[in-house]
Amino acid sequence: METQILKLDQPYEYIYCNGSIGLHIATMIVYETKTNEDGDYELETHSHPVVKYSKRPGGTVWNRAELTDCTVLCREDNRRITMEQFYNFVNDMRQGEMPVPMEIAVSKMMLNQNNIEIEWPILRDEDGYMSQQEEFNISLEFKRNTESELYDYSCYDLGIGDIGPFTGAAPLYFFARFNTKEELKSHLINGMSSYYRMFRNHKFRIEYLWPEGSEFADVVDEVNQMEPEIRKDCNDIDV
Repeated sequence: METQILKLDQPYEYIYCNGSIGLHIATMIVYETKTNEDGDYELETHSHPVVKYSKRPGGTVWNRAELTDCTVLCREDNRRITMEQFYNFVNDMRQGEMPVPMEIAVSKMMLNQNNIEIEWPILRDEDGYMSQQEEFNISLEFKRNTESELYDYSCYDLGIGDIGPFTGAAPLYFFARFNTKEELKSHLINGMSSYYRMFRNHKFRIEYLWPEGSEFADVVDEVNQMEPEIRKDCNDIDV
C-alpha cells in the first residue's frame, strides 16, 4: 500500500461528512493492490480528505470518509450559506431522518464554531421589491405512528416556493413524537423557542397552522397565543 498527499490551493473549502465539519486543505490518495476473484491483481485507489479543524493546529485525515462522500458547504473566503443549504446539511447529518429542534440547534452551533453564517431568507414580490422574511407559517401534519401507540407530528411551512406574491421563502423543520396533548404542547413550545434562540438577531415570528378538524387544534391555538411571550423570553436569554 502506498500513499500520496495532494496539497490544495487556497482559498480552501469547508466540507462535512459523518457528523464533522472541516477545512479541506489536502487529499490523501491511497493506492492498494488486491487480488480479484480470478486471481489477478487489481489496483484500488481511495481518496481521503485531510482537514483542518477550527482552533486546532495541523491537519487530520478523515480515514473513514471518501472524498466523494463529502459535501461542500462554502469557501473560507465566503463563509455564508443559505437557509436551504443549512437544512440540507442538517438532513444529511441525520441521514434522511426528520431532525428535532435540539439537533438543528446543535448543527447551527457547529457552523458557529467555524464562523459560518446562515443568510436570512430574502423575499421578492411581484414588483421586484426585496425584504427579509419575517413571517413563518408552519403547517402541521399529525399521524399515528405505526410502530407504537404514540403520535408523530411533522411541520412544514409553505416551502421554498411561493408565498402569495412572494418568492424565496425558507423552510423551518419540526418533528416530534408525543402521546398526550401536554407532550405536544411542550414540543411545540420547545421547537418555537429553539428557532427564536438560534436566530435571535433577526426579527421574525412563527405561527403554527393545523389541519381542519384536527383533535389537537386547541393545543396548537394555545401555543400560538403564547408566541409573543415565548419570543420575548428567548430574546431576553443570553445564548
